[in-house]
Amino acid sequence: MKRCLQIQIAGSGLLCMFLLGMQIRTGILNPVKSGIIISTLMIALILLQLRAKNKYFFNISQIINVLFLPYDLAMTYLAFFQLLFKSFPQITNLIGILRIVGFAFVLVPVTVVSYGKLRYWLSRLINIEMVVFTFLIFDDYPLISPNSFLRNFEYSGLVCALSFIVFLYLVLKGWGLKLWINIRQKWTRVFTFTTIGLIAFGIWYDFFAAFIQIADNFSEAIWNWNFSLLNPNQSLFFPGNPSLVYFATLDAGIFEELERYAILVVLAGTLKNKKFRAQGMVLISALIFSLSHYPNMISEHKDFITTSYQVMDVFAIGCLLAIIYLYTGKLWLAMIVHGVWDFLVFAMIPATMDIASFLDLYVPSGILVPVVINAVGIPVIIFMLSGKRLSHIEKNIYTLLKPTKSVMVVNKIIPQN
Repeated sequence: MKRCLQIQIAGSGLLCMFLLGMQIRTGILNPVKSGIIISTLMIALILLQLRAKNKYFFNISQIINVLFLPYDLAMTYLAFFQLLFKSFPQITNLIGILRIVGFAFVLVPVTVVSYGKLRYWLSRLINIEMVVFTFLIFDDYPLISPNSFLRNFEYSGLVCALSFIVFLYLVLKGWGLKLWINIRQKWTRVFTFTTIGLIAFGIWYDFFAAFIQIADNFSEAIWNWNFSLLNPNQSLFFPGNPSLVYFATLDAGIFEELERYAILVVLAGTLKNKKFRAQGMVLISALIFSLSHYPNMISEHKDFITTSYQVMDVFAIGCLLAIIYLYTGKLWLAMIVHGVWDFLVFAMIPATMDIASFLDLYVPSGILVPVVINAVGIPVIIFMLSGKRLSHIEKNIYTLLKPTKSVMVVNKIIPQN
């Protein structure tokens, strides 16, 4: 795989040089950006050749690879396909399909060579978040294609979600771990009823958190929901494009829950042998999830205060989604509950912008809405993080860090609780 990475780096560097020399404008790489990318790619290529010499070169190569290569390789990949779009406009659909499929494998070589070699849990967490940022860059350069399905599929972020599955599988394999989409459980009566109740509450909580922000009274927030305010065809975010509403819902459920999974694994390793490991994992992962909504200030053109309320809105939801996975062991259940929440948000019609929550009558600043949302969720969160439910969660956390058989055989690792 090292040879593949060397070829990829050299090819990306030559492409940047070609675009720079021919003064070809792709709308992605400008002369300054191209120069920086070429420089870092050449340094990475040299260090990749020297990394086997000693630990110093290996460490420097690791730093360059994980900090710069994902962005550099993604940008040159997009520039290459932008060039193809301009050169062959008659086959844009085919080029678009190739771009979507190929993006899932752009980071495979650097993932295997460098990300799988990261040893410290904190560095693993930081670099996973940097890769998430790199994937999100893809959304800023939509397809030039007359095919609405391809455009919507890519613009929704689903390409990034599917690519992140490949990345996460390989990086966990490099760490000697497994991607546990479904941890097998013994379906006792208590576990079954608790799971059904947890999922039912999670879905109800989605509706509650969405509708309390536009409800005229408590009944409209708790159960008497005004579904006339939901219409994918008249979406506030994607007007006249219902398919994008559904694609974006799938993307949010898949991508963000995979990111949460990665964060939970890293936190499980970081907090190993700590007394309150499960509680720490839930709270810290929810905090990271909440803070990740601050970029909405730019994407949704919101002020700091409004965005801060949104950050507060999703904290308890983040805790609940983490608990759903850690208790049930089924990532797809967390994806479903998460997807319901995002569908409700994306399907809201423009008229909801002019509707204020009845809670604003008591506190006009709007702070009461996120406070109530969290207050309703916190008792369930505390309940799930106590008693036999906590013991069950701890068993699943142990499974997350369980080494693969190959690692156990080669390194003679004995799993420890």
